[in-house]
Amino acid sequence: MNMCIHGTIATGVETLRARVKHNMARGASEFCSEWKLIDAGNNEFIWLGNITDMSGMGAFLSTEEEVQWDKDNGCVYKLYTMDELSE
Repeated sequence: MNMCIHGTIATGVETLRARVKHNMARGASEFCSEWKLIDAGNNEFIWLGNITDMSGMGAFLSTEEEVQWDKDNGCVYKLYTMDELSE
């Protein structure tokens, strides 16, 4: 996994889970090979993904549809990139 998204969603983490599944079916799987969504309680979430095309991911999240969905569902988050540490 090389991306972490940490945030909150007013409509609940299961709403976000359904949206991620929807997005994967409509093309996000082209640049995200695997993902996990963790419910951290109180509408807080942690999403981990293996992103193979960071530009594609950025463009996808920046579409008018995605920005509006975030607003409509009270989804506020920060994105972090990660590198694996090895010995």
